[in-house]
Amino acid sequence: METLKTLVDREPLEVPPFTHEPFQGKVLEALHLEFFLARCRVIVTPHLSYLTTGEYGGEEVAVIEEILAEKQENLHQLKLFLLRDLALYSALLETNSYDIEVNSHLTIARFLRYPDPAGYEVKLYTLRPADLPGNYGDKIYLGRDLLVLDGPRRPHLGLGYLRRALPQQLEKLRTRLGRHVSPQELAELERDFLQDVAELLGEFAQRADALMQTFPSEISSLALGTERLLEVNQDFRGLKHLLAEAEALLHETEQRTMTSGSHAARYVTKLRKDFTNTINYILLKVNGRISDAVNGIGI
Repeated sequence: METLKTLVDREPLEVPPFTHEPFQGKVLEALHLEFFLARCRVIVTPHLSYLTTGEYGGEEVAVIEEILAEKQENLHQLKLFLLRDLALYSALLETNSYDIEVNSHLTIARFLRYPDPAGYEVKLYTLRPADLPGNYGDKIYLGRDLLVLDGPRRPHLGLGYLRRALPQQLEKLRTRLGRHVSPQELAELERDFLQDVAELLGEFAQRADALMQTFPSEISSLALGTERLLEVNQDFRGLKHLLAEAEALLHETEQRTMTSGSHAARYVTKLRKDFTNTINYILLKVNGRISDAVNGIGI
């Protein structure tokens, strides 16, 4: 609830000019916002009504109803800001377009506070409209992204967030595996897969740090000449290759845990999704855009 109140107590966000294409428009029309209550979650629907996933208190409902009555412009601008950020700084919609389309474009954005005072980690899910809220547990995880509200640009195209988030999620996976698999199986997963993933992420972090120290925070054709753009593009490509190796190891981890029937497989799948999304982001939104700029390609 505190996250919802903090978001709507701001002035309505000023969304830079952004024309969304039809798929993005359908996502916006079906976009649901999710926030934590004391004992369940509240889901704000596209028409600014609300659903809950469990028991809730009367005082909480009163606050929600007041927000939905008085802060409609804030919520509308928040959704526009989120869609623009997803379009510019992630490949979540492109990577998961099939799952989104077969679920009538229904997308759920869960907001979580982030150490950055103006930052929120947003986890995206999709679900059949008929399953909301009764079968909310069947939702499909699409990925995560960082939403920073105090500026239209992300330093180094958001690399700082990726450099922190992926190692953090690997450690969370290790903790969850420790709860759901036997000590022997955990030791085998560490030996066969996770140690190598950790080493690749260590190298990823070192190279990301070097990139952010070498290049200015704004990476664009306006800020950098052709030669520098080619250099940073190659550095990002190298980061992508490291993540591809790690993603392949996580795929093997996923198969191993599925074969053993472990409930932990779902957590491996989520982390692998994060790696896939990041690989596609670098491929489509970093390497692709820089290459087009250097090649003088415009549509």
